[in-house]
Amino acid sequence: MATVRRSVDLDASAAEVWDLVGDFSAISEWHPGTSTPAMRGVDPYNAPGTERVFEAETDHELVERLVERDEPARRLIYTMPDPPFPIAGHQATLEVTEQGAKSCTVTWTAAFDATDDVAEQLETAMGDGVFAVGLDALAERYGRG
Repeated sequence: MATVRRSVDLDASAAEVWDLVGDFSAISEWHPGTSTPAMRGVDPYNAPGTERVFEAETDHELVERLVERDEPARRLIYTMPDPPFPIAGHQATLEVTEQGAKSCTVTWTAAFDATDDVAEQLETAMGDGVFAVGLDALAERYGRG
């Protein structure tokens, strides 16, 4: 199983950051590379089974399905049921960990089955092109810890 992981330390409380990133439907509010997704499920869109759909009803539609939202742990787990690259068993986790009263770490991880060359490509495409971009935007918003 391949793993892509990025994290950032922030100068903000875990509760404050979780209020933003813990809303499965709000990714476009903090991630600059993300359009506002169409949502499928029951509003407020934080129940397991909820789907966020990017480029809905196009040939490039990308679906992410919420598996778990753990409020006390400040953790979202989601999958891509039909990923746009040759991988299987995708599961991603976005987690906010308290480091102090006014500091936290946000960690974004994806695990999946893939050939070595695809895993290497996704380390850059997903890790640097998606995860790091979003985490850097959070650092600009809250300050890097």
